Amino acid sequence: MADNDAMQQRMKEIEANSELRLLRSENNDVPLADDNRHIQQYLVYTDFQFDNKMQKTNSIFVYTPWMNLDSQGRTRTDFQNQLLFEYNGWEKKVHITVLETLGSASQLAFFDYQNHGLAQLSLRALIRLAQRMDVTTIDAALSSFDGEDDFKRIKNLFTKVGFTVADENKDLGIAKFIYQFD
Repeated sequence: MADNDAMQQRMKEIEANSELRLLRSENNDVPLADDNRHIQQYLVYTDFQFDNKMQKTNSIFVYTPWMNLDSQGRTRTDFQNQLLFEYNGWEKKVHITVLETLGSASQLAFFDYQNHGLAQLSLRALIRLAQRMDVTTIDAALSSFDGEDDFKRIKNLFTKVGFTVADENKDLGIAKFIYQFD
């Protein structure tokens, strides 16, 4: 029951903050789906505002109470996943700067198959938000993976939501991903 209380409390905090907007939420009684992999209690929110600013940096956050409460039932972190992005309205582009999961505090790891879909939720929310902004391209340049296994995991995460690999060098640990709107 503490999970539901923490979820409701975090939702109230987001709704009370004029700089944040709730994008999506799900609050099932069971925190993980039957496959024990995909989170069923989460809030996806952003600090992006629709205004006249044509160039800005914002984030999409994913919060879940699952594995994120201390012994008193209080939330440890305000979010477990952050997708930091740069919006350029003149060029109708979005660049993903950082996609990070806070693993140490929440006991959730970086890669999507380990973090129960939190990174995937933030990427899908960015795609929907970019459509509303009339963006034509989203790109991401990554240099934070070690070896082929990490690259496969990151590639799987991005291609799962519709990105294509534009360039890759596994030896140097770099890759570029593109999402093109029709």
